[in-house]
Amino acid sequence: MTRDAAPCLLWTIPNGSSAGNVLRSGVLARVLDDVRDLRVVLVSPLVADPAFTNEFAHPRVAFERLPAHVPSGLEGRLLGLVQARYLEARSTETIRIKLAAGHAGTALRHRRVKALVGRALSPRPDSGRWYDVSDRLVSDPGAQRLFVRHRPTLVAVSTPGLIFAEIPILRTARRRVVRAMAVDLSWDNLTNKLFPIRRIDRLAVWNGTMKREAQELHGYEADEIDVVGPPQFDPYFNGEKRSSRIEFCRRAGLDPARRILTLTTIPADAYPRHDVVIDRLLDAIGSGALAAPCDVLVRVHPRDDLHAYDRYAGTPHVVVEKPFRESARAGDGHSVDVTAENTRHLADTLYHSDVVLNVASTIAIEASIFDTPVVNIAFDQDAAEARPFLDSPLRYYSYTHYQQIVRAGAVRIAKSAAQMIDLVNGYLVNRSMDAAGRRRVVVEQCEFTDGRSAERLALAMAGELTGRRAAAPAMPRAGETAAARN
Repeated sequence: MTRDAAPCLLWTIPNGSSAGNVLRSGVLARVLDDVRDLRVVLVSPLVADPAFTNEFAHPRVAFERLPAHVPSGLEGRLLGLVQARYLEARSTETIRIKLAAGHAGTALRHRRVKALVGRALSPRPDSGRWYDVSDRLVSDPGAQRLFVRHRPTLVAVSTPGLIFAEIPILRTARRRVVRAMAVDLSWDNLTNKLFPIRRIDRLAVWNGTMKREAQELHGYEADEIDVVGPPQFDPYFNGEKRSSRIEFCRRAGLDPARRILTLTTIPADAYPRHDVVIDRLLDAIGSGALAAPCDVLVRVHPRDDLHAYDRYAGTPHVVVEKPFRESARAGDGHSVDVTAENTRHLADTLYHSDVVLNVASTIAIEASIFDTPVVNIAFDQDAAEARPFLDSPLRYYSYTHYQQIVRAGAVRIAKSAAQMIDLVNGYLVNRSMDAAGRRRVVVEQCEFTDGRSAERLALAMAGELTGRRAAAPAMPRAGETAAARN
């Protein structure tokens, strides 16, 4: 077979999170093994980082830069019309809450008028064909040249158009009749966004709930969706040995004789007052209000600013870390790469933590895998009086995706600092509290606990590349194998 006839996978890696979630899960190596003449083109801003290209260097792997993209001009105007039409439909509780709260993403000028015009572009909001007009009228010369150079058989993207940098690739794939597949959808992508996803040829999703959401909310057919589990969680289930508590505490700068309260932050635009949480935890440590001596480990989100926590440097009983490697700047403006070492460190963190605290984070699922209790934060000030629902972090716990965690009984929600301390104490005294809810979350969100989600994803991608869709081997669902903490 000639080079031009060999199948080619054009795979976008828009940021370090996508690199950590899927690329480093082993999917790339498996696809290269399964399709022996395959050429892979990794398209990413991270190709500017020699560490990234060295890590994934292979005789059949090439690298191309993924430029940032912001819809503007005609494309931007058409997107505004489509978005206004989509918001008019208000298809999930998340969108209804964001509209009522005046979320920044809903602030479209003349939204109602645009929604009326948008009806002409997408008369059936359940059809999934939101971008037909835009894709006919807008061209992307850079993406077209990329397709001419590599002649891809399949395009793999992280999401169906939710990351702007991937839109020119998806649009060009459609214009050139190249199949496209989304391989890094997060559990909230199908219900949480303020503009519609694109209709592409195939989705790989974590679980049956996401499959149902893709069908009911976005017009996908059941046979266009592969349920594979979350590949980034494979190391939590595959028996990988965890660091000892002494080794972990030494690495993190914690006292192994004290209990560990881990606060995992989220970006400041979603919750800007992690300092209130830290201060109240430190007050409780200092006053002896906690049921046991504790240290606080603050794990800073990849898109949160580490310097916002500078004032805690040298403070007893608190450690602040942002354990990610600096890399090339992505289209979202951030420059961190999530390496395999980062993932192992997170696993150790969740394994050894006594309580994890956060604001409506995916970390709640990961902590549940390790049967580690979670306290969710729903306050952002010291005042005793409650803020209106739409102005407070409490609204996040009514979002469509996070309601799955709340309904499972896996977490406790602290509506005040005092309640947070009470809930932390409850878990310090009885770690097994809410264990059944945590097990339910693993069953519902992970779908599989065999550590082979990357294998299932690779099989799905190989099937798309070759046209031979082999059935995935029979593998146990969550609850049919032992949990990660044994």
